Amino acid sequence: MRKALLCLLMLLLLAGGAAAAETNRYSYLSVDRVAINLSGTQATIVADYHIDQAIRPLVAIFGRGDLHQKVRRVLGFENARVVELSLDRAELVVDNASMDYGEGSYWFPAHTFGVVVPSLTVSSPQDTRLLTQTDAFPRGIGYFGPTVAPAST
Repeated sequence: MRKALLCLLMLLLLAGGAAAAETNRYSYLSVDRVAINLSGTQATIVADYHIDQAIRPLVAIFGRGDLHQKVRRVLGFENARVVELSLDRAELVVDNASMDYGEGSYWFPAHTFGVVVPSLTVSSPQDTRLLTQTDAFPRGIGYFGPTVAPAST
């Protein structure tokens, strides 16, 4: 067991050293695209990525806990709920990602990622913004969503 853990540690160190050359890469994880869909105060984030071939069996053997942490860290949403996590895709939900200004108006603030994202799409009910080769969604976006109707008496 010690030998397996030592091999894992060595592979992770090698993967981390190679990561410095690619800006869309964090350790053994390379981000390909990110889509953020906004609805009310909630954001659903879908990330497509790939992990090093040498690491794939280790993730299968030792579990996805490390992958889970790396995905949340590179996306910059540490408090996100991970809904789906595979070796090439993750879906996260962030509850209170946007500020509610009342009467159905919302603001999703600027956001910084942990890597350069080759393709970023941020969609609200009214607008879709596309950015390439960016490590941030720099200005934020305002949008309108469903309003809560007052209860009938």
